[in-house]
Amino acid sequence: MTQNVASTTSQVFTGGSVSVGYGYETAFGTAQSTIDKIFGLNTKVTSLTLNTSQVSLNKLGQVEPTKFYFGQQSGSLGVGFVLDDEESHRIFRCLYENSGSTPQTQSGSSFAYPSSLGENTTGVKTPASITTRVQIQNGSKVLTRSLQGCIVNNLSLSTSIGETVNATVDMMFAEESTADVEADTGTITAQTAINSATLTPYTFAHGELKVGTGTSGVLTKVFDVQDIDVSFATNAELLFGLGKHYAQNAFRKVFDVGGRFKTTIKDGALLQYVINQSIKTLETETVPQPASGSTAGIGLQLVFTNGSKSITIDFGGVSLTDHSASGLEPNEVLFEEVNFKAKSSKITVSS
Repeated sequence: MTQNVASTTSQVFTGGSVSVGYGYETAFGTAQSTIDKIFGLNTKVTSLTLNTSQVSLNKLGQVEPTKFYFGQQSGSLGVGFVLDDEESHRIFRCLYENSGSTPQTQSGSSFAYPSSLGENTTGVKTPASITTRVQIQNGSKVLTRSLQGCIVNNLSLSTSIGETVNATVDMMFAEESTADVEADTGTITAQTAINSATLTPYTFAHGELKVGTGTSGVLTKVFDVQDIDVSFATNAELLFGLGKHYAQNAFRKVFDVGGRFKTTIKDGALLQYVINQSIKTLETETVPQPASGSTAGIGLQLVFTNGSKSITIDFGGVSLTDHSASGLEPNEVLFEEVNFKAKSSKITVSS
């Protein structure tokens, strides 16, 4: 491998020279050669960092370092995209399924992550991982970065009036392939070549928010929602061991699910809920209580629908953490904003 540390010419490339895709790994850190999935529309790599944990070794009698040694190799990757009605849901698997487990069939038109609300109470200690490939067309050459053992640390969705449903994924990865980054000749694999599905974006106009009322578990639409964002944090970490510079496995911590939404003030229901929570015992802080039927145990539901296609996000055991009001002045609209936490979640997709 040629040890070049600087280019011999001046060149400028843009995002028009970049391709990004990923594939599910059969086991953590096992490079996936089949890269056949894309994150979604308007995909962009917001950050990509590789760290070698370099440490200086010093010597008595001098102030300059004597040697360097390298500890764990690890990296971080941030990807942003617009949620679509066909492909972008596939990354949700990394929030709920085990590494190396038989993945939910990625064919057909119906998907559920996980299969039932509250399923995460029984396992999923090692998160599902992916290999992410980033390619850059460098004139007649191709720069390929193969990031192995990528695990999702946090995934968030957000939208507001006039906007698409925007998604961000923050990942850590165990290892970058040691193969030569720059190939002598070649062409990047275009996004449409990775996946040629026709994608339609979800927007704020496709969305609807419902909350549970009382103890019946009935879901009621929240009107005049101005903006909303939800997040799913696996709080996953890499696990290192003797014999290798890079992580050999990964593990999950508490699954942190929550979000916030802003709507017009119509009554005192949301505020009363927050007030009542503060005087309830820890055993009864969650309202609504589970009820019979399809809405059992669901406290909040966010749905994006486009014709026959939809993405439904159910949150169970919802608790509103705080309430804030704005617009309490002449000639302004009165708004209220609440933050919430949930004990469980399920994402159902019809594509």
